[in-house]
Amino acid sequence: MIRHQDDESRLHSRQKVEAAIARLRDRFPLESGVMALSSHALEDYRRLIDHWCDTASPLATDVLSPESLYALLAIDAVVDQSGQLGCYPFSVLPTGIQVQLGDRSVHAMCAIDALAVSRVSGQATQIVAPCALCDTQLALRMRANGSLHEAMMHETAVLWTDETQGSCGTNACCNTLCPSIRFVCRSCAEIESKDHEGDIFTVPQAAVVANAFFGFQARLRGLEIG
Repeated sequence: MIRHQDDESRLHSRQKVEAAIARLRDRFPLESGVMALSSHALEDYRRLIDHWCDTASPLATDVLSPESLYALLAIDAVVDQSGQLGCYPFSVLPTGIQVQLGDRSVHAMCAIDALAVSRVSGQATQIVAPCALCDTQLALRMRANGSLHEAMMHETAVLWTDETQGSCGTNACCNTLCPSIRFVCRSCAEIESKDHEGDIFTVPQAAVVANAFFGFQARLRGLEIG
């Protein structure tokens, strides 16, 4: 009986993760948009991801050719943030979610994005963020392959609520979808789960979603996905 329940639990978890990946790709078709770019724009995109991963800092908008910049902005693969290029999972502007990358820290667009930084960069990271509901400080450690360290893993969850309206006259994903995907503490996750105010994911579930969604960036960078 216990084995049957465990099998059902694993099946439910897998189905929930697969549904979340499909939902995310449907709402934000980043990979399909990027892979349809011209070879020149695709190379500029790869260069931008490399720069973020290697330096934990953005490039200015004028570094890219006008053609590449237009193409990348058109599919929301990059965001002009005060003249510098945010590039999912990396944000130029503070979001409340910080990822320690080497000896520097970067802002992640959302909780899913933060969980993807290790796999995309090929580096171990530490994520620090407040609970979106009670401001309790949360911390997670990720291995270079995108897997999780056990410490604090069960004290944190990811809450995906309804999307917000775009601000500043833009419907970029960082202004609509990203604010709805945040880290929460275990206590708040239990309350939200009972109130059905959004979808709750364990951190391991959310990490699978993150690595699946952003895995194409690691492949573009020549990192093995295993």
